[in-house]
Amino acid sequence: MSRFEYDLPNNCAGALMDELNASGIQPQQLESRDNLVWVTVPDALEAQVQSVVDAHDGPAGLAAVAWEAVRVDRNGRLAKSDWTALGDHQLSEVEEAAWWAYRQSLRDVPQDHDDPTDITWPEPPS
Repeated sequence: MSRFEYDLPNNCAGALMDELNASGIQPQQLESRDNLVWVTVPDALEAQVQSVVDAHDGPAGLAAVAWEAVRVDRNGRLAKSDWTALGDHQLSEVEEAAWWAYRQSLRDVPQDHDDPTDITWPEPPS
């Protein structure tokens, strides 16, 4: 078995593993650190792995990275409003409902948008 190195965004390693498996390639090991991914497969599969990596690193790979950035942004916005979901907040029922709707809108962002570079973020209640 040989270990092949590829320069890919680290957060794409899981998706790459899924794509390799879907292509019938079962890596003995897949490791990632920084922007490097190492795939351990028999030498005979190197060209097939390279083909999957090349496809992964194209537009679909870039979209996966962009969506991950959206999710990180969204999770930060949710974290800033976590206080509204705690039982000891001092919000009226109307305010609590508004914050609940805002937080739900944040959770729905990935499903409600087609383009990760064109997100209309909901405004938090005032």
